[in-house]
Amino acid sequence: MSKVELINRRTWKNPLERRYYRAIHGYIDQGEEKAFDLALAAASGARVLDIGVGAGRTAELLAPRSRSYVGIDYTREMIDLSHRLLPELRFEVMDARNLAAFEDASFDLVVFSYNGIDSVEGEGRLQVLNEVARVLRPGGCFVFSTFNRGWNGFGTSRFSPRVTWTADPVRLAYRLTMRSMGWFRQHWYRRYEIQGEHNVILHHAHHFGIMVYATTPAQLRRQLTHAGFEARFDLFSPQGEMLDFGGETCDVEYFHVLAVRGHDQESENRHSSAPRKLDLLSSADPI
Repeated sequence: MSKVELINRRTWKNPLERRYYRAIHGYIDQGEEKAFDLALAAASGARVLDIGVGAGRTAELLAPRSRSYVGIDYTREMIDLSHRLLPELRFEVMDARNLAAFEDASFDLVVFSYNGIDSVEGEGRLQVLNEVARVLRPGGCFVFSTFNRGWNGFGTSRFSPRVTWTADPVRLAYRLTMRSMGWFRQHWYRRYEIQGEHNVILHHAHHFGIMVYATTPAQLRRQLTHAGFEARFDLFSPQGEMLDFGGETCDVEYFHVLAVRGHDQESENRHSSAPRKLDLLSSADPI
């Protein structure tokens, strides 16, 4: 296991960090809501695989609109939280890089929300994309979010955390402790950042507790098409705006992506009765 992954797993196993995931419900932003709605409309009555389910936030959104639902996460502590929240649903401890428990073309919709796909480095990311493409039926949808390498927040300002003042001495002590922890992490973890084709960058979230993969629209297209997805896909900002592939995105922290599994001949022969996808992808010119 790489140092980057060890850092991320350590953060998500922390009880203080799990409190955050227990507290959030609903869509994280308008971009996620739009991408989910489009994908669910295209796969009405879908068989859904929800990767990186965390404490069950997306399960609450997806399961009521699904024919069947499975939520997975590679952290046992997160799966335990999901089980307690929604005991009637199926949750499994599983790594998205290896979905061997599921047969080919066994899902209509796969979701990997909250930039979860960015928690592994380059090789692992490509494995995730290949496995998702395999378990999706031809024409099925993959919705995920991913950090934007060109975001201006990845500049030097990310290393200037602030403490919000409060008159409550307990809260203030906690915030100062977390500030000190963040200061230590930002100076210690920066040595593990990766530059090049597969960028991995220290993010300020969780008091500088996670390392994230960051990408570009052009790189997304290369990776998705190589894994078997169609070359055209929709890209949304957190505000729900459809992004221009050639436009300026330095103020966009992350993208919501809606990609469609391609129709290769072998898949067509095996799944000729599967419903066709809706034509919901944008007409933006390819990069």
